[in-house]
Amino acid sequence: MPGVTVDAPRGKTELVPRWKCDAGDYVAAAEISKDGRLCVVGAGDGRVLGVDLTTGHELFRQLAHEGGVLGVSLSPDGTHFATCGQEPNAKLWRATGELVRELPGGGAQWVEHVAWAPSGGRIATGAGRKVRVWTAEGQPIVETEPLPSTVSDLAWRADGTALAAICYGGVHIWPFVPGAKPRRFEWKGSLISLAWSPDAKVIACGSQDCSVHFWRLATGQDSQMSGYPFKPKALAWDSESKLLATSGAATVTVWNFRGKGPEGTKPIQLESHNGVCTRLAFSPKKGVLASGSQDTSVLLWEPRRRTQPIGYAFLEDEVTALSWHPEHRGLLGGDASGNLCFWEVA
Repeated sequence: MPGVTVDAPRGKTELVPRWKCDAGDYVAAAEISKDGRLCVVGAGDGRVLGVDLTTGHELFRQLAHEGGVLGVSLSPDGTHFATCGQEPNAKLWRATGELVRELPGGGAQWVEHVAWAPSGGRIATGAGRKVRVWTAEGQPIVETEPLPSTVSDLAWRADGTALAAICYGGVHIWPFVPGAKPRRFEWKGSLISLAWSPDAKVIACGSQDCSVHFWRLATGQDSQMSGYPFKPKALAWDSESKLLATSGAATVTVWNFRGKGPEGTKPIQLESHNGVCTRLAFSPKKGVLASGSQDTSVLLWEPRRRTQPIGYAFLEDEVTALSWHPEHRGLLGGDASGNLCFWEVA
């Protein structure tokens, strides 16, 4: 069986596709609405697609960004979504595919990051060295002072009351509650990926130096996991904030934050991909982890129970996107050749 080393019995653990479709180009981003009805996909040819998650029927296909889409983010109520890409403006859309408003990047060549707050009232964009925050209607609220270097990732606190951004030099946090002050956690290196735990207690970052660094926000204590052969570009927390899955190799490394945390302990090692892991996503309802790889394979794991995959599937190129149905009813995957597939998951 190409792509994975585990001898999984066919017909028992292979995921069943509900539907497949062609995004037309490299799948740069994909997200599923909170009600599980719509998925929005951004492609390398600059188009954004809306697909009915139940049937796979294409609802719309619009040119969003001339140079290519870099990110998509759906509003929590599923009525709108925002996109960013290789042009100076992010864009706000209705869920039917109609453009509502452009969100200027402030002079940067590209708007590289977009994130809708979980509470629904705000949209964050990252362009160049600045972060901007907008209302759900696309009106500007906040523009930060320039960061020390280009913004490399954004993440909202789970309740939407704070926003984190990373760049070379550390983590910056801006609160959206009266009287609270911005915070900064310094790191002498280039941070490339960001994951804020659902309980809001820990921020973890992948680093250019092939390490994972994390901060405990209550105390400011920081720790580092090193020894990765490649840059850890994919990070994922489980819904209980107890497990942090990290890429940086063909092996998926999972750190346990129960009790005193991962310091001084051995991580869980999930070995079966032949190529470097490119995407990670924990199911929001169960302790099931999905991982995608350069070798085209998609694997499902239950890290607390076993270190062998419980399910597998294949795309046709490097896996570039993974997104779970909010009720654990399926998994959406996309690849570098534009293939999209939604698999049923028990």
